[in-house]
Amino acid sequence: MNKLISFLLIFSLLFPQEVCEGECYTDEEAQNIELYITELEQNGSRDSLIINNLNGQLQLYLQQTNIDSTIIENYIEQLALKDEMLKEVKPKWYDNKYLWYSMGVASMIVPIWGIGQLK
Repeated sequence: MNKLISFLLIFSLLFPQEVCEGECYTDEEAQNIELYITELEQNGSRDSLIINNLNGQLQLYLQQTNIDSTIIENYIEQLALKDEMLKEVKPKWYDNKYLWYSMGVASMIVPIWGIGQLK
């Protein structure tokens, strides 16, 4: 029995266990953790690319918004100018079509009536 205890003592001194402070992980768990960390790093780089792409799109949308607001302002100005032009081009009292029709009818009837009165 002494030999067995001495053998175990010598064997334990030759091949000691690793000193572990805190939590100890097996090799498989350490590999899984490493894979998980690399996956997270790849996701982080992919997310940063997506964020950069979205920032670029945001800048394009802001520029397009500025262009659209300028176009809207120009349309409003054109509408105001159109209203002013309509006031200037509005027909006068003598541009009435019924007045001109009546004058045409009268210019035909009065000479015919006047010639009829000469006989």
